[in-house]
Order: sequence, then C-alpha cells, then structure tokens
Amino acid sequence: MANGVPNGKMQAEEPSPLLAEWQRAERYSSAGAYILTSLAMTSLTKYAASIWRFPGSSILLLVECIATVVALLVQVPKHRPYRPFSAAILRHLPLVTLAKALNMYLSFLAMKRTSLPVYNVLKRLQPVYALLQDWLIRGTTSSGWELGGIAIMCFGSVVTGLGDLDFDLVGYAVALAAAACQSLYLVLARHAQDKVQDLTHLDLLFYTAFYNCVIFLPLSALEFDEVQGFLSREGEVTRLIYFLVPYVILGALLNYTTFWCTAANSPIATAVAGGAKGILSTIIGLIQFGAHLTVFGWLGLLGNTAGGLVYSFAQAFKKRGAKEKAADFAGAPSVA
Repeated sequence: MANGVPNGKMQAEEPSPLLAEWQRAERYSSAGAYILTSLAMTSLTKYAASIWRFPGSSILLLVECIATVVALLVQVPKHRPYRPFSAAILRHLPLVTLAKALNMYLSFLAMKRTSLPVYNVLKRLQPVYALLQDWLIRGTTSSGWELGGIAIMCFGSVVTGLGDLDFDLVGYAVALAAAACQSLYLVLARHAQDKVQDLTHLDLLFYTAFYNCVIFLPLSALEFDEVQGFLSREGEVTRLIYFLVPYVILGALLNYTTFWCTAANSPIATAVAGGAKGILSTIIGLIQFGAHLTVFGWLGLLGNTAGGLVYSFAQAFKKRGAKEKAADFAGAPSVA
C-alpha cells in the first residue's frame, strides 16, 4: 500500500472534459468510418464479381495486397521495422498467409454465384469452424452463449438455403469453404500471436499482405491473357481505371478504419459495429443487386443475423471478463 492506495489499484487520472468529448467523438467516428468503408468495399467487390464480371480476381487481390503493404510501410515506426524474413515470422506465418489467401480468393468466387444477402449468411458461419479449429489448435473452449449463437446461425443458414430460389450448390460450397478458410486464418493468427512475442494485428496484416503478393503474382500471370482479351473490348480499360482508384483507396481505408475502430472502442462497441455492418450490407446488397428468397428464406436470414449478434456479444463479454479477471489478479496484494 502506498499513500493509502492498495498496490495495483492506483486510480487513473480523470480526463479533462474536452479530452472526454474528443474521445467520445473518436469512438463514434471510428465505428462509423469502419462501417461505411466496409460496406463500400463489399459493394465494389460484388460489382466486380457478378455485375462487371471482371475475370482477373487474382489481379485485383494482388493490387489490394500491394496497396496494404505500401500503406503500412509508410506509417511503420522507425524503431520497430517489419521483419518479414526473420526466423520466427517465417516459422509461424506461412500457414496464416495461405489461409487468408484462400479466403480472399474463394470469397471473390462465391460472390459470383450467390446473392449478397446469402453470401453474408454463409460467411457468418465462420464461428462454426472456429469452434473446432480453436479447440484443436489452441485448446480453447466456447461459452454457453457463444454455442447458442452458433446454433442459431446454423439453423438460420439451413432455413435460408431452403428458401433461396437461386440456390446454387457450387456457390454455397465455395462460400462455406471461404468461411472455413477465414476461420482458420483467424485461429492461426491467434496461434501465431501466442508463439511470437509482441506480434500485433498490424504486424499480421502487413506480413500476410506481403506474403500474399507472392501467391497472387503467379495467379495473376495465369489470368493475364483472359484479362487482356476482356480489356480489348471498348471502354473496358477506362472502366478498370475508374474501378481501381476507389478500390485501392477503400482497401487502404478499410485496413486503417478496422484497427482504428478496434483501438478506439470497447470490444462490445466493436461487436455492435460489426453486427450493424453485416445487417446494412445485407440491406444494401438487396437494393443494389437483388435476392430471390421466399418468406421462409428471409426468416432464415433474420435468424442467422440474430445468431451472429448473440455470438458477437458473447465474445465481447467474454473478452471483457477475461480482462477484468487479469486486472484483479494483477492488483491483488502479494503474500510474503
């Protein structure tokens, strides 16, 4: 005990009213920016995949990865440079990179064959895979609320499929495979953070984008002839330029706003932002691109969305509880 205050329980100085207002504004601004940029990026990708039908998905993904690498290199602290060829990174990041590359590639393919609302439903099943993968790789278990949210999502997905008038077995299979790869990427990323000291989310973003350039470069070369033929049509080169400018800018902004939202908000607020983004993406996708679902299918979509919200809140509360327990443990007086 020092000056009447128990060890580990020193109270933080209250922020000034002006600083408190600034922090509140930053929380709302970061969440809004994340939702808007994510919605815009999803709509652009859907347009390229199913409306414009641009054949060079690997080329677009390569451009996105290069833009991410450049954006992160510009703002990297001089005292903490990225080390993509260090032994620890090379040991733990290749599988993470491969899982993310597969998720990006398969997601683009899935958007060609499914409506955006159905795509959101299927990609929201990522926690189903994470449940098993996290247990096998990291030995972690889920709470009852998390399991309940997953069960609701699964039931909603089945109902949505039964009510989808444009049901495409290949499209559903590709979207489910993309969700599995997304889950595997997140689990392997957490595993890498367990093994590599001081590996942050920004580090993971840089390293996976850097290594994915190596994956998407040869795939882009394979698409070159088809893309060249596509661009030989009148007006397509101009359309590509008009598309790439917002695509690159939004890709960089999405990476920035994702981490800004995470840093400026509590886990619960971030979960709400993610849930809101999924709901708005479904609505905008319906308006922009359409979806042919029966009443049964819409009920399934609503059920899947509700399950996703339950799961997000359960995860947020679980993380907050873990932090509170860690803080209590750190603040407990030691026994001599």
